[in-house]
Amino acid sequence: MGLLVAAPQLQQNGVSSLILVSEKPIGLSCAPPAFPDGTTLSPVNATAATFLIYRKLFGGTQEIWDPQGKNWVAPSPTITPQKLFWNDQLKAWQSIIVAIGVSDGAGLPIFGSDPATGFPKYMSQCSFSGKDSSGTQQDGQSPFSTPVMIFAPGQNNLAGLSMDPNDPTAAKEIELYLKDSSLVEQGRVVIFHDGAGFHVQLNAGSASVVISDTGQIVLTPANSQSVQVNGDIAVSGRVLIAGIQVVAP
Repeated sequence: MGLLVAAPQLQQNGVSSLILVSEKPIGLSCAPPAFPDGTTLSPVNATAATFLIYRKLFGGTQEIWDPQGKNWVAPSPTITPQKLFWNDQLKAWQSIIVAIGVSDGAGLPIFGSDPATGFPKYMSQCSFSGKDSSGTQQDGQSPFSTPVMIFAPGQNNLAGLSMDPNDPTAAKEIELYLKDSSLVEQGRVVIFHDGAGFHVQLNAGSASVVISDTGQIVLTPANSQSVQVNGDIAVSGRVLIAGIQVVAP
């Protein structure tokens, strides 16, 4: 029958989550596999305890991390797995995954989900071998862990402030944004300077309001939406429709 292996867990600070951050170590933990007779695998009877890291791309393509080639490749039995260690205090097989400052062969970070799509998603899988009470070799492989997103530093923030360039003495643009709990941006305020002057732009729901230093105000509703005014409008200047002046009754 072989070893019965539970799905591993990817955690930070001892807590499982669907969203992890690269600036903190990621803990991989797998409960002790069980032999057919109910006894469990420990360092005493284990001959191998390893794991592999997979990622799922947008569209469903799956890749495996090759620690020797330092690259994401198509799943293959030739990939050398990484070793697990035994945590005697927690009675679990574990490893620590460092997600920040680690690059692939091309110099790109090996972990990094896109907040807009949630991909890639990352999973782990553990494999074990050991000898049961009769001395017979038993092997087993876990299911995949629950897929998680791993964000670069700051990508899981719900609010943020940035400037461009990142120098207060030379900045030409300042942005302030706010996201909802699913990390979808819901509003942004931008103050910027271009060849036409200074502007303040408010964006929300595909609509925008732009106020320029000339005093001009431009309202742009989202497609199929309108600009609604509740209350009276007092116009002291001209009224133009499609560039043509009209006279209000």
